[in-house]
Amino acid sequence: MSNNNCDLAIIGSGLTGLSAAIAAYCKNPDLKIKLFGIPFDSNTAKKGEIENIPGINKIVGVDFIQQLVEQVQSLNLEFTQEKISSEHMDGIPKETIMEGIKQDFPVLDITNDMVKFISSSEKGFNIITEQQSIETKSIIIATGLPELKHTIKGEDKFVHKGVSHCAVCDGALFRGKKVVIIGIGNFVARGALFLRKYCRKITLLCPNDNLECDKRFLRKLETSSNIKIKYNIDLSSIEIYGNQTVEGLRYQEESEIKELSLNGVFIELKDKPDLSIVSDLNIEKTEEGFIKTQVNNSTNIKGVFAAGTIRGELDYAPVLMGDGYKTGLFVIDYLKDI
Repeated sequence: MSNNNCDLAIIGSGLTGLSAAIAAYCKNPDLKIKLFGIPFDSNTAKKGEIENIPGINKIVGVDFIQQLVEQVQSLNLEFTQEKISSEHMDGIPKETIMEGIKQDFPVLDITNDMVKFISSSEKGFNIITEQQSIETKSIIIATGLPELKHTIKGEDKFVHKGVSHCAVCDGALFRGKKVVIIGIGNFVARGALFLRKYCRKITLLCPNDNLECDKRFLRKLETSSNIKIKYNIDLSSIEIYGNQTVEGLRYQEESEIKELSLNGVFIELKDKPDLSIVSDLNIEKTEEGFIKTQVNNSTNIKGVFAAGTIRGELDYAPVLMGDGYKTGLFVIDYLKDI
């Protein structure tokens, strides 16, 4: 096997992918494993405080990912950078960011080598990146759910000018300001609770009649003096406006057009799974668009497994960790038999 090739390629190095790597390595440290992605650009790294991990009272998402990365580093696993999110590079020279990454993660081989396509090969699968071709015997897809962008009027015009897709990443920049956060679920609830530490007033616009978050989060939101929740807001009615930067937002509440004067808008919507890099493999999907898996998290394509929210798992840290971990074990069992 050449230096470029591996036994297992894990696409996505967030909480699920890291857990899969740790499990696979611990079960068989003789196998070569590569992870593609930037851990601290994962959904977990963008979360605020996480309180539902057994044995850990409370931890900030990015700190938890940092600990997992350090654990993976100690196992001498290899990282290959899948992408750097452009929204975290605004106004900062790329070389500066890359140098900062190397300083924080000196053992990692960061190459800015984005995965473009995955296809079948004689020995398993061929991963095509921007700079190289890598052969692997097996794959775990753990890329999570992408952010839903380009859905709100004015969103594209004001990105980096008051519009953000990560409350945890950029919330501190709006200290003392009035902001809106748009979305549903635990992710947006955590984002709003994080923003309350910095922002003077937060309006949460929910497109459904239920925020669909844990009751513990809902209680905190409803008792926060600087947070107000608006339900059943039609996303198509929302319009962000301003001159050089965000100055306000309009939306329809029932039959009335409301207008808010504000400084920032956080759009925390999740999209359907993006399977474009594996489109050539013809992986079966569920009606909802998630990867369809068997009991051992294998797909209809021999050697390809999926873990985490990409296959429809609940977005809870312990669930994603467990799903990634058991998938790593399942892949090792598969590799023993080929």
